[in-house]
Amino acid sequence: MHTLSVAMALHIRPCRQDDLPAVHRLSAENTSFDATPTLADTEGLYHRNPEYFYVASDESGEVVGFITGYERKGIPEEVLRTWKATRVGYVDLMAVDPAHRRKGIGTRLLNTLLEHFRRERIDLVLLDVPVEQMAAVKLYEKIGFSVRAFHMKKYLRNGAGAGSGI
Repeated sequence: MHTLSVAMALHIRPCRQDDLPAVHRLSAENTSFDATPTLADTEGLYHRNPEYFYVASDESGEVVGFITGYERKGIPEEVLRTWKATRVGYVDLMAVDPAHRRKGIGTRLLNTLLEHFRRERIDLVLLDVPVEQMAAVKLYEKIGFSVRAFHMKKYLRNGAGAGSGI
């Protein structure tokens, strides 16, 4: 018995204003925030840098993933020299609907943004990823990202013993 595998038609394109409710749903349900983003937060991300905002849509036009980034400005020259970079991009946020993961959508979104950065002569790209998102870490490493730092946190209790770990 043979089964026919039909690849999903997928389109990566610049995000439009009318995509923002779907992008917001994906970001609220599938990204790691310290607080749940509002639609206004999502709109703010879009309006800050619409040229670096892409969506993946399926054959029906449904948005099943997105990525957004920006060029980091104002980095001191001595830091750029240390990083061996002239211009720095940042991957701000990316999410793919869980029903559509492991189909290459994240890779295609990321490569689209990286190619845009490359055309803009950005020569170093940074991103942050929560430690519990190991699938994302593996994707980023596969694309060529490497770990350069650990961003750590510790909650402190008020009163005696705060900061001592007790």
